Amino acid sequence: MKSLDDLIQSVSRMADEDRQPPPPADLLFYAPCPVKLAVKDAIDALAAAHAATGDSLAVHIPMGCTSVDPYDPLHRETDPGHLPRVIASIGFGDFFRRGFVERFVNAGVFAAPQPAGVTPMHRAAGIVDPDGHYLVYGLTPYIFLIDRKRLGDLPVPRRWADLLDPRYAGQVNMCGDGDDMADAVLLSIHKDFGMQGIARFAANTHGLMHSSRMAKSGGAPQAGGIYILPYFFAETTRQPDHMLTVWPEDGAAASPLYMLAKRNARPRLDRLVDFFATGFGQMESARWFLPLTGPLPRSLPQGAAIKWIGWDYIRATDITALRDRLNGEFRLLVKAREGQGRGDVACAS
Repeated sequence: MKSLDDLIQSVSRMADEDRQPPPPADLLFYAPCPVKLAVKDAIDALAAAHAATGDSLAVHIPMGCTSVDPYDPLHRETDPGHLPRVIASIGFGDFFRRGFVERFVNAGVFAAPQPAGVTPMHRAAGIVDPDGHYLVYGLTPYIFLIDRKRLGDLPVPRRWADLLDPRYAGQVNMCGDGDDMADAVLLSIHKDFGMQGIARFAANTHGLMHSSRMAKSGGAPQAGGIYILPYFFAETTRQPDHMLTVWPEDGAAASPLYMLAKRNARPRLDRLVDFFATGFGQMESARWFLPLTGPLPRSLPQGAAIKWIGWDYIRATDITALRDRLNGEFRLLVKAREGQGRGDVACAS
C-alpha cells in the first residue's frame, strides 16, 4: 500500500495532468451564431484542400453554447507554444485581457496581414490595428429598432446620447442574455459619458433580452419602445409596419470579429489567414457583419458610420476587465430599477 506521501504526490500529479492545455490547434474559431455555420463550411473546405497535400489541419470550432470548451482557460497560458497558430474570436473578451496582451500580443507573437481593399467606412472609423497585431475582419454593429406605437409621442432617438435622456425612462430594451452583453454599447457609453452615463442608460432600460427574441417581439406589450440589437437581427426578420430601423447618426456601436495569427503560421496556413483577410467578405451572410474588405449590405443608409472605441483607448485600458465590470454594474443598476418599480427595496453598489 502506498504511503500517505506517495498518495498525495499521486493526486498532485493527476491534478497537474488535468491542468495541461489541450494540444495546440492550427485554428481556434469563435463566431456569431448567424454566420458560424457558413464560416465552418468554408473552413472545412479549406481543411479538405489542405489534407489533399498530405497535411491535415487541426481545427477547433465550439458549436454548442453550453458545451465544455477545453480552450476556455487559454488566456491564462504562459507558453506561446501552447497557443493555436490562428485564433479567431469575437468581442472584447479573453484575447484582449491585459495579461494575454502583455505576454503574447505586445511580445510580437502575432502578426496581422494587411489586406488591400479596406472599405472607406472601416478606414474612417480606424478599424485597422496600427500596430499590426489584430486583424479585425468584421464587426457586429449595434443599432436601434424602434416600436413607434410603444414610443408614442416621444421623438425617435437618433444618437446614442439620446438614450440617456430621462424622457426615455423604461423604453430601452438592451441586448443581453445570460452572461452575454452588447459589450461595444456599454464600452462606448462609458467612454463618452463615464459611469454617470451608464447609470442614466440603466435608468432608462426596461430590461434585458436576447437579440433573436428582440427581433420577433416588435409591438410586444411587455417591452419598451427602443431595442438595442445587432443589425443582422433587425434587418433579417419581418417587422410590422410600425417598427423602424435606425442606424445611429454617430455610428453603430461596433464589436469586433478578429483574428490573431502567429508569425510561424505562415506560409503553411496562408490559405487560412487569407480567408479571414479577404475571403470572409465574399460570403453573402457575412455582409451583416460589415466585412473589412467585402461588399456591405445594400440596406445601409447613406453616410452610415461605425462607432469604434479606438485602439488608443483599448491599449490604454484593460478593456476586458472594464467590460466585465460594466456588465456587472449595469445589471445591478437595471435590477435595482426593476425592484423600485415593483416597490421592492433594492440597491446597487
